[in-house]
Amino acid sequence: MKIGIIGGGAVGLLFAAYLNDDHEITIYTRTQEQAELINREGLLLVSQNRHTVKKVSASRMSEQVKREEMLIVAVKQYQLTDILSSIGDIGIPLLFLQNGYAHIELLKKLSSDSIFVGAVEHGAFKQSGNSVEHTGMGKTRIAAFSGDLALLPFSYHKNNDFPFVWEEDYREMLIEKLAANCVINPLTGILGVKNGALIENPHYYQVFEALFHEISHVLELKEPQSHFERITQICRNTSENTSSMLSDLENGRSTEIDSILGYAVAEAKVKKKEIPLAAALLSMIKGKEAGEGNI
Repeated sequence: MKIGIIGGGAVGLLFAAYLNDDHEITIYTRTQEQAELINREGLLLVSQNRHTVKKVSASRMSEQVKREEMLIVAVKQYQLTDILSSIGDIGIPLLFLQNGYAHIELLKKLSSDSIFVGAVEHGAFKQSGNSVEHTGMGKTRIAAFSGDLALLPFSYHKNNDFPFVWEEDYREMLIEKLAANCVINPLTGILGVKNGALIENPHYYQVFEALFHEISHVLELKEPQSHFERITQICRNTSENTSSMLSDLENGRSTEIDSILGYAVAEAKVKKKEIPLAAALLSMIKGKEAGEGNI
């Protein structure tokens, strides 16, 4: 199948590297420089001390995207509005891999009747414009927002290093991922540590637990203990991974804090619930984004 992947970040490159074995992949990048680099040198996947170069096509975002048979949208949530203006009238299957939950309202405006959402539980680090390291083995959970999951070409994808799992309820799946992101991303961003430190350092772990209880309260998670154990396991599986939020802050990029913790804080206001630690972390991350003295 001809699959276009919109986004040349860590997740987009990781998906391109693994799906390239079974499909004709084109990565749509923000810059011409990255596209030319990938076309010239290939895409390097670093996984379990193995280095593999994949021959993948790349192009800047253009009308060519309409020739694909499926699109995987792997950009940050705050970049999504601009992307949707280019693909809003496309009728092919679309898979969205954004963190948070706020993008769901945007998906209702699309023409395609085959829209899917995914929750990526792998650790990935973009080493360069054409190199990605698979830093934590996990899985990708996919649910249908509209349409039939049988339309997706991943049912026969058997790579044990990059498995797919089908879920029935997209809301429950995304809320579970949102809970994990609400805990892991802001804490690693503020503390400046890798994911594993949150459960290995006893002092950080106390804050980890306290923040989870607030998030569980506002998102009204069913069986909170199982959610807590799952988030702890994610930290364990991706212990050497630098979270996307910490990476964004270290590189002077905008974060997805508004669509992650911002969503939870907004829900708390609507439900008249108090989550002071989460609200404080939201302000801290936004302060780090703004930089010192930018009042």
